[in-house]
Amino acid sequence: MKIATAKKSAFSSRYSEVNGLKMYYEIYGQGNPLILIHCGGSTIQSNFEKVIPSLAKNRQVIAVEL
Repeated sequence: MKIATAKKSAFSSRYSEVNGLKMYYEIYGQGNPLILIHCGGSTIQSNFEKVIPSLAKNRQVIAVEL
């Protein structure tokens, strides 16, 4: 039996200094930006892993880690 797996999207990750804190974020795709902010206690991958590839087809997705 062949099991389908989701193809991982290429992305870049960075840290930015925001009000004295180092904030981690990931950028996927190109186009008009869409910013994803997850709820506290979770991560970018646990909240958005399944939807990022679809969203990044037509826009630049910026996912922020809290």
